Amino acid sequence: MATKQKIDKGYFGNPNLKQIGEQISFTEHQVMEYAKCSKDPVYFLENYGKIVSLDDGIINFKLFEYQKRIIRGIMENKMTLAKLFRQSGKSTTVAGFIAWYCLFNDNKNSYILANKMATAKEIFSRVQFIVENCPKWLQQGVKEWNKTSFALENGSKVSCAATSASAVRGQSISLLALDEFAFLRPNLAEEFIASVFPTISSAESSKLVIVSTPNGMNHYYKLWMEAKQGINGFHAIESHWTDHPKRTQEWADEQRKILGDVKFAQEIECVTGETIVTVKIRNKIVNVTMHDLYSMLSECNASHIQYR
Repeated sequence: MATKQKIDKGYFGNPNLKQIGEQISFTEHQVMEYAKCSKDPVYFLENYGKIVSLDDGIINFKLFEYQKRIIRGIMENKMTLAKLFRQSGKSTTVAGFIAWYCLFNDNKNSYILANKMATAKEIFSRVQFIVENCPKWLQQGVKEWNKTSFALENGSKVSCAATSASAVRGQSISLLALDEFAFLRPNLAEEFIASVFPTISSAESSKLVIVSTPNGMNHYYKLWMEAKQGINGFHAIESHWTDHPKRTQEWADEQRKILGDVKFAQEIECVTGETIVTVKIRNKIVNVTMHDLYSMLSECNASHIQYR
């Protein structure tokens, strides 16, 4: 097998991937570009990142403003919590940051976890695609390249798995990205947070990134409200569908037809704690904020009182 790797170009015959120890000659321009990319993930992605568009095939990764906020938020904060609308490109944005993170930082161990293994693999494949399609002079030599993990010559590694309470227990983690956290079962979410927080907190430079669309007033909603109040250490980032330049009112109307009013408000409008809702409590119609309603329901559950 070692002979084959020497004969073929690239990592085990893949000409797009750099081999371990492969020598690359840099021009003066490339040296300057490498320095810029190493300092700024937005610059790297917009100039050298590639993604797959359903409409246009392989294209340059041109970030929208809210995607830049997400990346810079992750860059500047230990814990980031993002609330984003459906079809926002949130998973691709996180994949882009992870690709930059593993290429330009030595000995970093990144994990991608999602509510479903298929989702985790999909995000992981986007990381691989960006790494594989950037110029070789920006790459690191590849030690391993599999469907659920890869390891680079600089000591950095990226892996993916389905979210579980024990998914990363005992692991040395530099960056942990959780996708669609709002869609985990409540008990699993609570167990996972309880097991992950000590691991992340143990290293000053480690990062935790949670991105999701809302899914009712559950564990994710609680994290979001506490983040907005500044009491749990998360840096909160949110975006509305109108921030996406290709999301028109016609698109929103079509989504409302498909999803219905409740799901549309939840997954597209991403209603916040300040959103006013109308509810019936003990046969009385009242207007309250989502935050107040969440507090009322929490008190209701605690005292076993039934609201009708």
